[in-house]
Amino acid sequence: MDSVIVTGASRGLGLAIAVKLAQSGYNVIAVARRAGEPLEAAVDECRRASVGALRFAPLDLAEIDAIPEFVR
Repeated sequence: MDSVIVTGASRGLGLAIAVKLAQSGYNVIAVARRAGEPLEAAVDECRRASVGALRFAPLDLAEIDAIPEFVR
């Protein structure tokens, strides 16, 4: 299963892209500062659908020094 990182995935367009990719069979890592209710609901929904995978990984992209460790 291919993996995809989607930033800004806690709501709106980022969340819609993350959900669509997970529904298409991708392993999606939804990146945002915090999950929030819409993302948590989408993670649960994707888990029940058992097509792709959607999981949350917290990261504030303004903290540039944290990015290399996040990627590892």
